[in-house]
Amino acid sequence: AYAVVSQDPLLLSFLYLVIALAIAAVLPPHVFVAASVLIVAVSTAYTAPLLSSSAAVYVTDVMVLLIACRGALPRDRVPSNHALAGWPTVLFSAWALMMVVAALRGVSAGVELASVVRGDVALVYWPLLYFGFTRVLREHALRTSLLWRNLAYVALSLAAWMFIARVLNKPFEDPGLARVPTGDGDVVYRNFGFAGAFVVYPVLALAGITGMAHGGERRRQWTLLAVVGTAATLITLVRGGIFALVLGAVVVLLLRPRVAEKSARVRTVFQLGLAIAAFSAGLLAVNPELGNAVVQRVIPATDQAEEAEANAEYRQKAVEAGLETAYAHPLGLGVIDVNRLDAEQIDRGYLAHSGAATLLLFGGWPALLTAVLAILAVLWRSFQFPAPTPWLHPLFVGVLSMLAVYSIGAAGLAGDTWVIPLGALAVALRFTLPLREPPSGSTHVLPNALYP
Repeated sequence: AYAVVSQDPLLLSFLYLVIALAIAAVLPPHVFVAASVLIVAVSTAYTAPLLSSSAAVYVTDVMVLLIACRGALPRDRVPSNHALAGWPTVLFSAWALMMVVAALRGVSAGVELASVVRGDVALVYWPLLYFGFTRVLREHALRTSLLWRNLAYVALSLAAWMFIARVLNKPFEDPGLARVPTGDGDVVYRNFGFAGAFVVYPVLALAGITGMAHGGERRRQWTLLAVVGTAATLITLVRGGIFALVLGAVVVLLLRPRVAEKSARVRTVFQLGLAIAAFSAGLLAVNPELGNAVVQRVIPATDQAEEAEANAEYRQKAVEAGLETAYAHPLGLGVIDVNRLDAEQIDRGYLAHSGAATLLLFGGWPALLTAVLAILAVLWRSFQFPAPTPWLHPLFVGVLSMLAVYSIGAAGLAGDTWVIPLGALAVALRFTLPLREPPSGSTHVLPNALYP
């Protein structure tokens, strides 16, 4: 009772944390995972730290801790299958060791511990998220059909809110990020709905494309996911996300289905092409400014605004700065703060604009090499490991490839607090779900009949 009436911010934060832990503990696993994705996606709507003491704690930090705590709770669980034992674990451990060394070097160089932890956030997030998600997905109470349905509803709801916000001309939460110059002084404003949700849309699109191409039942529902996700990705006007989606879709369509009779790749390309053409024509008719902006972002051969070209060059310079630093310091500089960046004459914004540059600056060639090899090892293991559905393996390969490529021109898997959770969840879903759905005695849709 004292905590309720107290004005002490630390005590109130503790009370809120206890309430959040209680809710996280009682939610069914298939609800908890979907709720985690939703909270991470909308977390950018609240930019102020939840707790400001020696280190700032944000919404995503709390969500990561809740996921890890839920995984640590005693539950009846399916035994671990150790799907990533061997090279994937060895290479990830090697990358983690490189990042630990980078953190220690940062501390020894005088960087504050809070800045080191925040800068090396991937080292903290990845193990906690993978531990938590895999433990939750192994709970006996998990209903996989409900899990897929809930994840689909979350993604569709985020996309729907983005469409509504744009129709209502609701101001975007990040005015600086919203401006997209299209030339001759013209500006189109972005609106993701929630700034952290934009990475969900290409994942939604890939899920739909994979279901269409690799034998997912209820084809109309998969088509809905593909069209909504693709349209939402295009409207974000995030060129890195658009190009990464194209790469992910190509990967998905190139993979040969394990059941050849269920292949519908050619049909999927034709249907998706028609849908995108119809959407583009409609968008150009209803909102020519936005339609032209989409065309500029999708087709590099079109005339680009000077500001757009400058933005692309800035990201390229971020990668080049990482390479130059790695050539001069093969083991990197350690985790660095703004003071060290200024001393090294490195632009402060480079870390946020390239995950590859972040790894090179912090840990040099060993950090980048072990990260790339770890991703390749996980992808290769997916080709060897059985999947409960015909579409899960190609979807995972497409999503991880997309996120990895996106991380070249953005912090992504190496530092974005709304991208790392999606990557960790993708790995956990691919290698943790049971090969058959336990009987539940109920029927579900969107998607349905997931298990043979």
